[in-house]
Amino acid sequence: MFNKKILKMARGAIPAELVLKNGSIVDVFNERLIKSDVAIAEGKILGIGDYQGLKEIDLADNIISPGFIDGHLHLESAMVKVEEFAAWVIPRGTTTIFADPHEISNVAGIEGIKYILECGNHLPWNFNLMLPSCVPATSNETSGASLSAEKLAKLIDEEGVYGLGEVMDFVAVINGEQGLWDKIDLMKDRFIDGHAPGLSGKDLNTYLLAGIRADHECTVKSEAIEKVSKGMYVMIREGSVTRDLINLLPAVNNSNLARFMFATDDRNPGDLYHDGHMNFVIKKAVNNGMSCLRAIKLATINTANALRLDNVGAIAPGYKADLVILDNLNDFNVKKVFKDGRLVAENENLVVGLPEKKAGKAEKIFKSVNIGSLNKEKFDLPDYNKYRTMVLIKDKVITGQEEIVFKNKVKSSDLTAQNLVKIAVVERHKKTGNVGLGLLKGFGLQKGALALSIGHDSHNIIVVGLNSFDMYKAVQKIDDLQGGIVIVKQGETVDYLPLEIAGLMSKKSIPETAKKLEQMKKIISSMGVIHRNPFMILSFMALPVIPSLKITDQGLFDVEENKFVKLGVH
Repeated sequence: MFNKKILKMARGAIPAELVLKNGSIVDVFNERLIKSDVAIAEGKILGIGDYQGLKEIDLADNIISPGFIDGHLHLESAMVKVEEFAAWVIPRGTTTIFADPHEISNVAGIEGIKYILECGNHLPWNFNLMLPSCVPATSNETSGASLSAEKLAKLIDEEGVYGLGEVMDFVAVINGEQGLWDKIDLMKDRFIDGHAPGLSGKDLNTYLLAGIRADHECTVKSEAIEKVSKGMYVMIREGSVTRDLINLLPAVNNSNLARFMFATDDRNPGDLYHDGHMNFVIKKAVNNGMSCLRAIKLATINTANALRLDNVGAIAPGYKADLVILDNLNDFNVKKVFKDGRLVAENENLVVGLPEKKAGKAEKIFKSVNIGSLNKEKFDLPDYNKYRTMVLIKDKVITGQEEIVFKNKVKSSDLTAQNLVKIAVVERHKKTGNVGLGLLKGFGLQKGALALSIGHDSHNIIVVGLNSFDMYKAVQKIDDLQGGIVIVKQGETVDYLPLEIAGLMSKKSIPETAKKLEQMKKIISSMGVIHRNPFMILSFMALPVIPSLKITDQGLFDVEENKFVKLGVH
């Protein structure tokens, strides 16, 4: 029953439960600061004005912002348990997330979704799970699961389930493939997220007939403008590999401001540890010319409005009392975080305990590596004169392609001379024995091998190296660990990070995981790789929905032509 007492509190007739005094409130609706008190009761904001409280907190001229919202992310990219991720980002101001668990779902199916739900619910944030639309992401790779509309329907009313996750297979949408459209129809009354890199013109028109309303894959201003003009919301993504903020900020103007928001998509432990989460994105936007209040707006009310949350994202009567206290609007140092009016973090540390899901013994989660017959010969390049080659593009997950000519049988020295490595994807879910083999240009590896059980989106094992034996030994070690990242040199394991949870996430903390990855990165750098995020870059080379040339366990795939192609070119 509604408590009429709070009406008296809102009117100021009696003291409110909690009043935050002497702060400057971020008014996201008018992009201004208001010097006033904030009255709170029963987890909601009662009003802004001159109030008295049963409990009062003097904010000493600090800034009161709405809690930050991440409009699209994959928890698995943080490579730690959900509880550990929450314990890190909540103290940095993130109080609402929209999580798409299609990474763990491609490994463990429904069991993976339930695992994330059980972990994410009941933590001090607003947890919204988007049911994955593309498991498998495409039919061009071997996934650990297949989720039909019928299977997803059994989860639709689970606590925390919000909408349909990014619809990556835009080809299937445009061509009216029944399986995907069944999922779209299932979720037609909920928010449907998009994923349409480079899609434009009539193809974009057709894609939008599915009721898809947002996209985080824009990389240039013209693409963002077209998508906004056709009714889409554009998520300005600032992840760990794909960093689109600087390129997309010029697309935002006073006329279209409401159609833009921020999202991180994939953010690795190192970036979370060193820079933060949404607080970092806001600060970077300000450092690149956006006003501080507008940047907060894109991280709060714009996201809430776009994704149809009507009680978060602003400091106004009736909204949840999800508040971030900042010391200034230049550095965005988070001093306190309130969730539903309760102080949950101070000085970037939690001040409340978090319930933790017991690990359990779910086989698909904790025993997820099942490799078929494998030998080192599967990593030997067949003899061709000309090879179709994947080419890395700096700070992008898209790739180019070239044709590389060799006059004689290819040796390791021939590869390093042209900045090439062998790249392979080993199927790890169903013991098929599939190994897709190719060449990758621009990775920089000069010796040894690197393998990981993170290979978007089906998460087979992806490995690069100069010689077959090192590649084979690296994959073997991942099998022993039941998931992880492994560096091998001259047949010996140099270093590794176990990823015990679905081969995607570690049981370590974010600082521990970040430091281990930094240590491994230094080793990889000594072996010739100079990329800022070598592990995450490599993980995206198996994603056959991102142009132009990718590799799966079934072989090389030309995304633009939508077909498999031969490694050898005649």
